Amino acid sequence: MMVRLAARVMLVALLPRVSARAGETIVIEATRVVPHFVETVTGARVDFVNRTQHSVHVEFGVDPRQHEIVQVPATGPIWAVFHRPGTHPYVVHIYDGRTVRTLTGAVAVVADETHKWDSQTCGLVVMGSCIEP
Repeated sequence: MMVRLAARVMLVALLPRVSARAGETIVIEATRVVPHFVETVTGARVDFVNRTQHSVHVEFGVDPRQHEIVQVPATGPIWAVFHRPGTHPYVVHIYDGRTVRTLTGAVAVVADETHKWDSQTCGLVVMGSCIEP
């Protein structure tokens, strides 16, 4: 009986994670973002975690008139919920006191039938604020 239970636990541990609803995490390192490209579904939360030990900002959106920058604290993540399907690029700025390193990444969002996007709603919510109307 214990052998069967152990085998089942091992099987579950080896299965790939398939649910984007549970959320995705993007880790910001000194020279890269991991993963560089994330796929998720509408309405899912994506966390951005700062592991650089430096000041970090994430810039969302591609419209230069919408300069939406959010600081990522060293003490915890920032989160974003993507409601609009499509590819959402972002730029990471890492400030080490003398220089600024720039990294890029993207979040690809696929429509989820249980969380449909309405053009009258916000396409991207970061830390509770609509930043991409």
